[in-house]
Amino acid sequence: MASLQETFAQRQNESAAQINNMYDKQNATQAAGLKAEYDRNMSNAQAEANKIAPAYQAQANTLAGQFERQRRNANLNGMMSGLGSGAGQQQQNAMRNQFMGQYGALRGQEAGAVNDANQKMADLTTAYNNALVSARAETDAKRDQELINAYNTNRDWYEQQAQNLASSYGQFNNLKDIYGEAQANQMRNVWISQNPEAAFRSGMISASDYKKLTGKNASADPIRALYESAQTKYMPYNSIY
Repeated sequence: MASLQETFAQRQNESAAQINNMYDKQNATQAAGLKAEYDRNMSNAQAEANKIAPAYQAQANTLAGQFERQRRNANLNGMMSGLGSGAGQQQQNAMRNQFMGQYGALRGQEAGAVNDANQKMADLTTAYNNALVSARAETDAKRDQELINAYNTNRDWYEQQAQNLASSYGQFNNLKDIYGEAQANQMRNVWISQNPEAAFRSGMISASDYKKLTGKNASADPIRALYESAQTKYMPYNSIY
């Protein structure tokens, strides 16, 4: 038969396992939803980023075509008007300089667009990671409160059971009249061995007797000692004591 302490530890561990399982599933569901949204946003952002290079290359091709037509027209006009080679070369140089300036500005705009696209994707990643942390923190805060509530419920149960047991201690003396002193004492000793914490708290055994039975020093706070022995996962201990 399990002792009161063992039953308390079992109840506490079962409560904590149930709560943790529920909130672990909630965390997983939230994480999956955030990841799906992040993947959609990143896919759209990457698709937009992939359009940048072709779009600017098309503009560069158009600009180069315009320059080439202008250059040929200028050569033709120069030949027809009898423009000297020096003047013609100056005109060609001016046109080339204008083209290079426009081409450089266009490539600068492209680089800016690429940087903006990369920054957008970096911001999406940051927002996703922050959302994960925030969602997990909110869920774990609820988890901690549930664990505290469950612990307090189990502690109240333990205290009530201990009071019920304490009220029955006098029955061992009454059993002497029925079974005799030797049998009653044997029954009493068996009960003490199964419930050393309750026996110590009721004054039936001393601190040294308690240590002999359990191998541990008697605690001024038996519930705290029971909690430490239970080693409950995720229990926010500092928020209780």
